[in-house]
Amino acid sequence: MQLQEIGVVHNAYKSLTDIPRQGRMSAEISEIEIHPEFADGLLKIEQNAHLIVLYWAHLAKRDILKTIPPAAKELHGVFASRSPGRPNPLSLCIVELLERRDNILRVKGLDALDGSSVIDIKPYTQMDAITEMS
Repeated sequence: MQLQEIGVVHNAYKSLTDIPRQGRMSAEISEIEIHPEFADGLLKIEQNAHLIVLYWAHLAKRDILKTIPPAAKELHGVFASRSPGRPNPLSLCIVELLERRDNILRVKGLDALDGSSVIDIKPYTQMDAITEMS
């Protein structure tokens, strides 16, 4: 398996303690710089109000299999949690797209550390919103 970085995050989150627990709870503006060879993939991206950003949490611990989530009192497996520490620290964040300038996306709500590798971007659509949880 090979992953390819398509871009990089630029923002004020310089250390793990700077990052909000949930990106949506922050008004911080981030920029996602898409590498020039992938810029054509941004065609019509501004038609989307929100995006799903997949990024690599490069400073997350990779040897954790159990954790206590913030709202829990007992251990859960990492695959039953949203902990960034996991065997493959691939993170997902839904962001608001504020602006596109060439190969730069200005977004709000991203919880990635400055310098994080962006792996993929997808539009967030109504199909992604599950209103009834069973």
